[in-house]
Amino acid sequence: MGSSQLFPRIFTVDEANRLLPLIRPLVEQIFSALESLRKVSETVIRQESLSPSSPDLMDRLQRNELIARLILQVKGLVEEIQSFGCVCKGVEEGLVDFPCFLGGEVVFLCWRYGEESITYWHRVQDGFAGRKGLLDSDEEPGGGSASYH
Repeated sequence: MGSSQLFPRIFTVDEANRLLPLIRPLVEQIFSALESLRKVSETVIRQESLSPSSPDLMDRLQRNELIARLILQVKGLVEEIQSFGCVCKGVEEGLVDFPCFLGGEVVFLCWRYGEESITYWHRVQDGFAGRKGLLDSDEEPGGGSASYH
């Protein structure tokens, strides 16, 4: 069960939806940086004849200035998203969770890049695989009618 003390902010559905225009471009920048990171890493692996199964592969890749800069860029974008009080869960999938009270429990409103608005939630411990539609009140913790706030 989630505790509101673990999260700097608790959102309503409307508050989370109002943040999406700010979060979308940040996720797009993450996607772009990740694509560049993949391309540069592949080039470095080929040029330096690195083995993809080498235990020190990441250390060796991060010695490349551009790769190190791209990694820092992604980390900075994730921190910017999280500075709003939400949780960036899956950078490659564009998953962002917003802590919310539902039936007296802290759950996550769940948004994935490409979705128009927030229409899913899941328990903190269930993750993306446990997503349920916002109107699935029969799935609400403790039963009763759903109230997202």
